[in-house]
Amino acid sequence: MKRGFTVIALFCALSSILGAQSANVNKAEDEFPGLQLLPPGSIVKGLSLPRYENHRVSALLQADEMKVISRREITLSNIRAALYAEDGKVTTVCCLLAGYDFKKKAVVAQADAEVQHPNFSAKGSGVIFSTAGRMGYIKGPVRTTIRTAPNTK
Repeated sequence: MKRGFTVIALFCALSSILGAQSANVNKAEDEFPGLQLLPPGSIVKGLSLPRYENHRVSALLQADEMKVISRREITLSNIRAALYAEDGKVTTVCCLLAGYDFKKKAVVAQADAEVQHPNFSAKGSGVIFSTAGRMGYIKGPVRTTIRTAPNTK
């Protein structure tokens, strides 16, 4: 996976996990089906949501706590997310607090965020990712470190 697309691919995978739709649930277009069972103010502790592609785990979202704001919005605290590439490389994202708005189809993290990949790392003051546009960015100031493979002769 190319470096520039790794962060975008990760947030795309995470938003797909969060925005997964169920055909068997009677719900509005912009509602998350699982939130119909939890009233606003509900708190779920120890959240772990895997995503599977071709019979393998492709992403894993973990959070210490999920709070239901409404049937269209949640917040997650102490988030640890991993994207597992087919080549064995793992990209991780950690953030203290983020929200997902199912109506706006956007992940917004207002707290410090860190992205780790075998080839680079980046730290910023937050993340915004549009699942509709499949684009996102790390809010600044951002500090990025790119690691290169050592020269071997």
